[in-house]
Amino acid sequence: MKKILLIFVLVVSLFGGEDIVLSSANAYLNTIKANQNSPFSKLSKQAKAVIIFPNIKKVGFVVGGMAGDGVMIVNPQGERELISVSISGGSFGVQVGYENSSLVLFILKDQLVEDINESKFTINTDASFSYGDGGRNVQKTTDINFTSDIYAYAANAGFFAGASFGGAMIDVRDENILQSGYAYDQLVNAILK
Repeated sequence: MKKILLIFVLVVSLFGGEDIVLSSANAYLNTIKANQNSPFSKLSKQAKAVIIFPNIKKVGFVVGGMAGDGVMIVNPQGERELISVSISGGSFGVQVGYENSSLVLFILKDQLVEDINESKFTINTDASFSYGDGGRNVQKTTDINFTSDIYAYAANAGFFAGASFGGAMIDVRDENILQSGYAYDQLVNAILK
């Protein structure tokens, strides 16, 4: 009985990252649909990494917070490596609501990829940032020359209103993700589309 339980735990730990990879592939496609006029294919060709958070929850009432898990694809056009990542952050300001979003980040600088791998990266007002939003308040991204360090696109559900100050930290998670298989293939095909 102990051997069966041990084998079960090993198999689950080996394939535990598959669901986040498949969810990331679906979130990427949904975010493309929500932001149809955005230059996804050009960005994915220039990106040093693409980070996909399929499910970020944001809540707030004066003090707010957000959190979610995702996948970072380093070197999406070459020898790809998938890394498990998480995002979390807090904010303070005039805000109220709940929002569930998928978020796709295109990282255009190698140094930022290194900083994320070393858990030294925080998104705040100091970062150069362009944002496209598939929710109710659609903002067109006009920086077609890709001069920003990060391009972000979201598909939102829920209601969240207000203005706040805060930041979000992206951390590498200690979780193994298979570098092959069905979920991996779906994610790579979505990005290369």
